[in-house]
Amino acid sequence: MYGMASVACLGGARRWTLAAPRSVFRRHTHHLRDTWDSEVKRGDKVYVGMSGGVDSSVTAHLLKERGVDVEAVFMRNWDTRDERGECPSERDWRDVQRVCRQLDIKCHEINLVKEYWTMVFSAALDEYSKGRTPNPDVLCNKEIKFGVLLKEIRRRLHGSPKSWFATGHYARSIRDPDTGKVGLYRGMDERKDQSYYLAAVSSGSLDKVAFPLGALNKERDVRRIASDAGLATAQKEESMGICFVGERRRFDEFLAEYLPQREGDILSSDGLRLGRHKGMFTKTIGQSAGISGWQDKWYIYAKDIHSNRMHAVQNRKHPLLYARNLSAGPVHWISGTPPEFGDRNKLMLEAQIRYMQRPQTCMVSSKCGQVHVEFAEDQFGVAAGQYLVLYRGDQCLGSAVILGTR
Repeated sequence: MYGMASVACLGGARRWTLAAPRSVFRRHTHHLRDTWDSEVKRGDKVYVGMSGGVDSSVTAHLLKERGVDVEAVFMRNWDTRDERGECPSERDWRDVQRVCRQLDIKCHEINLVKEYWTMVFSAALDEYSKGRTPNPDVLCNKEIKFGVLLKEIRRRLHGSPKSWFATGHYARSIRDPDTGKVGLYRGMDERKDQSYYLAAVSSGSLDKVAFPLGALNKERDVRRIASDAGLATAQKEESMGICFVGERRRFDEFLAEYLPQREGDILSSDGLRLGRHKGMFTKTIGQSAGISGWQDKWYIYAKDIHSNRMHAVQNRKHPLLYARNLSAGPVHWISGTPPEFGDRNKLMLEAQIRYMQRPQTCMVSSKCGQVHVEFAEDQFGVAAGQYLVLYRGDQCLGSAVILGTR
């Protein structure tokens, strides 16, 4: 539970602070053993999702070292070629094969291009066409990696319901001793914690999932393990691009290949025409408007899909770029049931509206499958379509798509 919250009135604005810092909550969960430590035993069957990177390679290595019966699964989601005429997934598949030969484990390729296009990419395009800002990586984990892929492992590879699935995510899965349900917790490496991307996955899907890297530090531990083991991917650079875009292309140019470019005006808050945009999907809230000829940069603070106009202000500290209240839904609670909100239907939690954001203290109320969130401090660049992810200390409780601010 949270400690008592203090409330200070500064210029009429309420600011909440937690009596207990995040490090205290980390100590409170430190005694809990995640499924990787407590449940994955020698001789168990484990399928490891491998992407061709160092994280999943080390995950496979750790599984092999533990003495489990491990097989690798490479998930192909995209098959178009980059500007050099090469499909990035082909390079990754070759790296997976190289590491599996080193570890002497079987590897399988499962083609999910059709499913990814239908369940993730098309859904993301629909959101972008409405001027919203979706997160395809969250959708991919929910629908593909911890959805379709798990079913395909059982169907194609004859995986048993008792077999495990492991990934190289920096997160932890911990089983509640009272309910028997598996909860999702932050990875111990705060710079790499990926629980945000897993916040739309259900407890049932996590029941037989292990995250061997959850307690490790990327640079201090994982790179060293990979180097000591001589893994082929030990020095491979980390991929930072969205899987279907790659790292060398501008995202708006990529989307323009799939969405019509309907140009429109960019206006100042007092109606001055500043310039033109090349489509509502080309800018998101808080992003530079790309207006030249001014001493101070302009930033997008609003988009009107009906008039096809964007609105911008100067100075990143302008109040129109910030919001303290938002609504989001439908809410996905990882456990399947919402936490106890109390008599006043309010609960103090922490939240993130984007990956790697510092946890933000907020007051949450729930109604009709949605949540209203009031933050202790103003939030920059809140965009409809982004994922709101809710935490209680290190435990990730669930997520919801941001509907709007007020």
